Amino acid sequence: MLMKMKSTPMAGFSLVEMLVALVINVILIFALVTVFSSNIGHYNKVSGSDVLMQQLESALQLMTTDIRRAGYWSNASNDIGTGQNNNPFMASGTDISVNGANNCILFTYDHNGTGTLPSISGTSEDDRYGYRLNGQTLQTRPFGASFSCGAPASAWENVTNPAIVQISNLVFTLTTTTTPVGATSNRIILRSVDISITGQLATDSTVSKTLTQHVRIQNDKYVP
Repeated sequence: MLMKMKSTPMAGFSLVEMLVALVINVILIFALVTVFSSNIGHYNKVSGSDVLMQQLESALQLMTTDIRRAGYWSNASNDIGTGQNNNPFMASGTDISVNGANNCILFTYDHNGTGTLPSISGTSEDDRYGYRLNGQTLQTRPFGASFSCGAPASAWENVTNPAIVQISNLVFTLTTTTTPVGATSNRIILRSVDISITGQLATDSTVSKTLTQHVRIQNDKYVP
């Protein structure tokens, strides 16, 4: 004799239960999206901070290497024992100098080793160099441009890209120390430059960094 199996009807979800489940799912999805967005934001800040640091370090290294050479003269040995300083790269108007705002530095050195300071030329290296803050951009003087901190913005070349990094502050501090030579009035002037550069991301001003560097100028100035 066959026995009939009674089937138990499956209980369905009520409307309230479905709404509760839906709300819970929405909350979970919102929490996941929030965490994901936070992680993306953190990654972007870290990535942007790395880009900013690389840009500032490169700019600082460029200036440091260049400024350290200020006053170099390939014929300096010719003055030994003469009690004179005929170095054309340490003369008035060519010696290292910082403007009144402390955001521009000018200097010369014998880059080509010719022993002479050439005239300003737009076709060949003229041994004159400079760095300055122009707006929110670090600029350098190319050969042929005006050897002046007040040169037009278009005359100097951009070192940093303001669309990526904005330089908010640049300070050059020139320090000199005088040391007497023997019993005479002759003296040696030791020079150094402290550089401070501050920049921020163009797309996020909250990502900002300041780097500093002390530069000992290798070529001391003899003053008879």
